[in-house]
Order: sequence, then structure tokens, then C-alpha cells
Amino acid sequence: MKNVIDKLKEFSEQIDLKERFDFNFDITDKIFSSIESEQLSTDKNPFDQNVRLKWILSEKYKTKTEQNYLDFWIVNNWGGIRGFKPVERNIEKVQRFKKQLSKRKLSLDCFSTISSLSKISSFIDPENFVIYDSRVIYTLNWLILTCENQDGFKKKYFPMPSGRNKIIADFDMNTIVNISHISEYSQGEDLYITQQKAYFEFCDFIKTNTKLIYGEDSKPYELEMLLFTLADKEIFKNLKEKIKITTGNKGNRGTSP
Repeated sequence: MKNVIDKLKEFSEQIDLKERFDFNFDITDKIFSSIESEQLSTDKNPFDQNVRLKWILSEKYKTKTEQNYLDFWIVNNWGGIRGFKPVERNIEKVQRFKKQLSKRKLSLDCFSTISSLSKISSFIDPENFVIYDSRVIYTLNWLILTCENQDGFKKKYFPMPSGRNKIIADFDMNTIVNISHISEYSQGEDLYITQQKAYFEFCDFIKTNTKLIYGEDSKPYELEMLLFTLADKEIFKNLKEKIKITTGNKGNRGTSP
């Protein structure tokens, strides 16, 4: 996906994540030791704090045999997803998900909550796993549509997880993709990577291309954070500029980027 990579490289040169990345958490939370809280307080922006948090929690995963508290702190407290509570069925789902990571194939049940579960894996192993959430995938799918598939369907899209963001809800990417490829959609062609494989293909894409975009010493979460940051401003602006709705009594009806 050379054109997507070129566009992301362009965005990376325009956007300083230390200034733009905006995702805060309570650095005084009881999950942190006093030393860890002090370390986090030395970071002056949310980007640096979240990077430090990756490695703080990654170390905790290596030393703690009882990990349920860590798992659900990440989802509920850091991620703000209160609906995924630490009840037995969700605890069991997290355990299944962790086992499926090594097999590189997810069950449909696990993918149904991938926004929550991928947050956990991104802290367990920041070198190999990143967060698969609605804003990140919205951005990537729009770039695939406008950079790779603008002249016809060439690259498959990533299945969209559900999200709470208003822009993503109001301008549904699945609908945009399906209408943009109405011929292929009508013929039953698969426009999306399968849900069982999507998370791993996404992680592979991020790992491979982070170094091309941010340099050899960069980490996968840097590119994932860029995709997250782009959704509400750059991607929404680009969507409003490019999308057209054509209607008529006699002509075809469609949406084109």
C-alpha cells in the first residue's frame, strides 16, 4: 500500500504527536507505585505519558501471575470502556483472546470486542501488538479508499469495530466503502479482510511501516497513535471535501470519493 504509506509519511511530517495526541489518564491511580507516578509526572504531554505507560504496564504483566486487575484497569479505567466489566464471561473471553494471539486467528466472539481486547494486548507486548479501534481503522480505511482504491477496487479494507465517536457514527465508513464499490458489492465480492485475520494483518501493517515512516528506532504505537489522531480533524476534513452524493430520477445513485 505504497500510496497510503506515502500519505502517512506526509502526515507524520506535519503533525507533532507530542502536541496533538490527546488521551489523558490519572497518573495518581492506585495501580501505580509512588515511583511510577513520579516518573509519569515528569512527562509534560499525553503522548510521552502514554508511551511510558506502555512500558510500565508491560513490566507489570511480566511479573504478575494474577492479571485480571491489569486487564480490566486498561479497558475500564484507561480506555474508558465501562461496559466491559470484570464478570466471569468477560474474564474468560480475555483468556481466550490471549491464547488466540499466538495462533494468529481470532474467534468471531473475540473480534466482536476487539476495541477492548486489543487495548490489553497493546500493553502486554507493545513491540508486536497495537490497538484496533474505530478511529484508527476509520482513518486507515479512508486512506485505502482515497489513496489505493480511488480508480477501482485493489486493496481490501479492515472490518470496522463499533465506536462512540460522533463523526464515525454519523459518517459510517462501511456505507461509504460499500457504495464506492457498489459493483463489487452487488456481485458479492469480499471488500473486507476476514474478522479472524484482520487484527493480525493490521498489526503487521503497523509494525512494517512504522519504521518507514518514523525511522528505525520507532515503535509500532507511534503510527497507531498517528492514525488515532488524524480521524477527527484531517480525515473528517478530507472526507467533507471529497465525498459527493449524486441523485437523480433517471441516473444511478451513488457516493464517490
